[in-house]
Amino acid sequence: MRGIVAKSSAVGLGCLLWCLAGSAWAETSDTKVQDQPPKGFFVNLALAQGYKESLDSYQTERFKPVNPGDTFKSDVEAVYMVFDLLPRENPANVIGQLFQANAEGGSDEKFLHEDAAHLTTAQESGFLVFPRPQGGWAPGEYKVKIHLGEKVTEASQIGTLRFKIVP
Repeated sequence: MRGIVAKSSAVGLGCLLWCLAGSAWAETSDTKVQDQPPKGFFVNLALAQGYKESLDSYQTERFKPVNPGDTFKSDVEAVYMVFDLLPRENPANVIGQLFQANAEGGSDEKFLHEDAAHLTTAQESGFLVFPRPQGGWAPGEYKVKIHLGEKVTEASQIGTLRFKIVP
């Protein structure tokens, strides 16, 4: 009888540890996905100094990035997130939140600006604008957290883009 109880306890403890390890892996996995550029929803996605508007063969507005990159000078008026979406059956709300990353590399971030674009099913291209902060761009690391939906929630973030401001 003691052998059965010991085996049951060992199996129960093993299952508990397996569940805890799986939970921790899922949590870090989700965090890593959210901290990477989004995949699957965007056909093209770029940070740029501006955008150019054009019409495609169906006379639909298309926005193309002007001077794309991940490093911008501190005198840039704004940083634009220019994107093309995959075709879809429902309208889409794309929200971008601009943060200044902590200089020491810590997890503290300073929220600077939020912009949103509502795209109808006929629109496949759009952009978000992140204007120069009131005090100017401070040299350093910045990130744009990208969300889908009507409002920002813990579950709405689909990825992150990063850029640098240099003097």
